[in-house]
Amino acid sequence: MRIALSLVLLAAPLASQSNAILGADVTAYDVGSMSTYGRQGAAYPNGEVGVAIGHSFCNAGTVNIAWEDDAGGGQMTDTYPKIAFLLAKQVNGRMIQISGRSFLKHSGTPFNFSSGPCAPCTSGSGPWMRVGCSDTYGPGFNSSQYRLGPPEEINPWLGSWDHVGSYFDRGDPPVAGSAASDNLKSLDGTMVSAFGPVKNRVIVRENELGGGNNLFAQVQVVIKGEPVGNRDNNIRNKDASMTYSGGSWSSSTSGTSRNGSVLTMWNGATLDMAGNGADDGRFLVACKVTGPVNEVWHYEYAVHNIDNHRGGATFRIPVDPAIDITNVGVHDVDADPSNDWTWSRNGSELSFLAGAENANDWNTIFNFWFDCSVGPQDGTVEIDQARPGTGAGSVTVGAQIPESAPDAEWSYVGQSCGLSILTTAAPVLGTTFTVVTAGIPSGSVFATLMFSFGQAQNPIDLTLIGMPGCEFYGAGPNLTINYPAPMSIEQTNVTIPLGTSLNGHRLIAQSFAYNAGLPGLGVIASDGLRMIIGP
Repeated sequence: MRIALSLVLLAAPLASQSNAILGADVTAYDVGSMSTYGRQGAAYPNGEVGVAIGHSFCNAGTVNIAWEDDAGGGQMTDTYPKIAFLLAKQVNGRMIQISGRSFLKHSGTPFNFSSGPCAPCTSGSGPWMRVGCSDTYGPGFNSSQYRLGPPEEINPWLGSWDHVGSYFDRGDPPVAGSAASDNLKSLDGTMVSAFGPVKNRVIVRENELGGGNNLFAQVQVVIKGEPVGNRDNNIRNKDASMTYSGGSWSSSTSGTSRNGSVLTMWNGATLDMAGNGADDGRFLVACKVTGPVNEVWHYEYAVHNIDNHRGGATFRIPVDPAIDITNVGVHDVDADPSNDWTWSRNGSELSFLAGAENANDWNTIFNFWFDCSVGPQDGTVEIDQARPGTGAGSVTVGAQIPESAPDAEWSYVGQSCGLSILTTAAPVLGTTFTVVTAGIPSGSVFATLMFSFGQAQNPIDLTLIGMPGCEFYGAGPNLTINYPAPMSIEQTNVTIPLGTSLNGHRLIAQSFAYNAGLPGLGVIASDGLRMIIGP
């Protein structure tokens, strides 16, 4: 069992991004206070409010994090953290983003405090966030418009920034001539002093703040080269509130901050996340299904682009082709009706399509909903990438969908690298089938049958951990069955209980065997056995 589990843990970093730095791991451990910096626009409640949110983070990894914003002679560089912010609200059973696509903070100076959960802070000097050290910035620091830049200039998957010709390079208003692309910061204090209190900060439309105050503040730390396997601690959220009185707004956070996207606070929702392999980042899909009321089910989806650089242009949901779809809607993060998403129905698929220049880009949450007469089944949704680039054209994420349960079936995935796996029957509800592992070498210490409750979008190559020609096909939680001192053939009986709760569930079975006489790691694997539970 220990070896089988280690395969999953060791294989995960192999799917990381191209610039991954082994041991880089920064954790956001607190969302600080929130402050309001003024309002602009039409009279209340049709104006906009500018706010800023504090944060704390520390180096939980095994290597120092490079932190330098000046490569010499004032030349800008991108080797430092970038901090993104958003505000969300839970209202009418829906979790929506109420801030626009806010500018993010370019964090130029490490303080290396000795406090925080990563302590002890290691000693040293130079432009680094050292192992164990922390940094804390209140809303005063994070509201500095001199340090706020547009999120579209950042590649969140790599953590990089194209600084030549950037907003900072050009200035605001833009400077003329070669100074707009000389990699020297043209944005200066004089320009910033003319901005007003709201520009470039976390901007919230006042008409989004009605109907209760169930708000959540979120911060996200983006570190250049941090492996995707170490990013589960990069986002943090906290309860927040905003109050209007006497012509002005006040804001605050309260309680204890929590790890993860604000979507983790959506009552009754289920969540799943997937990315575009090693080529681009991830989308988190939250789904909430309620009903039936008068035989009608209501489906809600919220899609949070965690770190996908190419963005989402289409959100596609499989649906039962025989049902009617009604009450369809979308919520994006701006107030421009000319770029609203549209939707269409094509038989067995409901598609939501992005408007011009309104992709589901990173650090945004888009909502989609509809009604229908079919209850939920476990399935997948597709998010088509908005822009060209390396990798697949779409990302597949698990979610509940209104699709009739498929019949039980099984098929093979990939290829064997030493073992064989087979089943005696399809996984039909209320029946028992047998999974057989064959070809186990004589003298093996043990063998393992692993059931994964998801399938890897791209098989994980195990060659680099000493298993040449082997791949891992599962994803998500798993269950292992061990065979100590196994025979050449081992089998396990699996009983599927009756009941509709398992309809449509997908399993990937794969076998492994350890034998000290084998080359490399000493582990061989079977191909994958893909099973769908059904009638």
